[in-house]
Amino acid sequence: MIDLHLHILPDLDDGSRDMEESLIMADIAAGSGVDTLVATPHSNQRGRFENYCSRELDEAFNQLRRELKRARIPITLLKGMEIMADPGLGQLIRRGQVMGLNHSRYFLMEVPFDAPPGYILACLESALDAGVIPLIAHVERYFCVQRDPMLIYDWRRMGCLIQVNKGSFFGRFGPGAEKTAKLLMGADLITCVASDAHGPDRRTPWMGDIWDFLCARMGEGYAREVLFARPAMILVDRRLPMHGQKLRDY
Repeated sequence: MIDLHLHILPDLDDGSRDMEESLIMADIAAGSGVDTLVATPHSNQRGRFENYCSRELDEAFNQLRRELKRARIPITLLKGMEIMADPGLGQLIRRGQVMGLNHSRYFLMEVPFDAPPGYILACLESALDAGVIPLIAHVERYFCVQRDPMLIYDWRRMGCLIQVNKGSFFGRFGPGAEKTAKLLMGADLITCVASDAHGPDRRTPWMGDIWDFLCARMGEGYAREVLFARPAMILVDRRLPMHGQKLRDY
């Protein structure tokens, strides 16, 4: 499996606190069947977790990769970031201050959970105008999507992709996120499922439970699509085929 979204770089955001935790997280992921992780520290959270592209950010990544090799943990670690989007995001992209997953055209981006649809639309348009493809992080947790899942169709028609957190399927972010995640799953509107892990003890990178859940609910073919095939295409910068069907009544 491939996990495109987790906070494993030590002491950069609200994820891993130190190198020891990062190595434990990687070992947990590997033990659950994951072989590729994309480190996605929070970025562009001004005054909190800014983490723009920099020599310091590169060194934090390279140091973790060296330690993974030294510890013989069978994980391929790739670069990324989870970008807090705003209507000026396109300027940051053009200036090279933020990056896509594994340097691809696919940019993992989030918005405030209470953001209204018009604000989200402005953020997505700003990114698209800069020539990148938004992969919208944990879309099931946004309140406006929980109220109106049909918004997903508008964003998909624009060319945006959809990431859902594994914990949402198990009710870990509340009933609204759980209902929305399962609704999007049933309509095949999810591009990929990721851990959004923040530590070895809370919101962990163990992916065995979501593999079992998706296989049981949707079949092994679907599980492979959202946990391996589509993420793999993103990481090599290939265009994904369209997916999705009509939402049932909600």
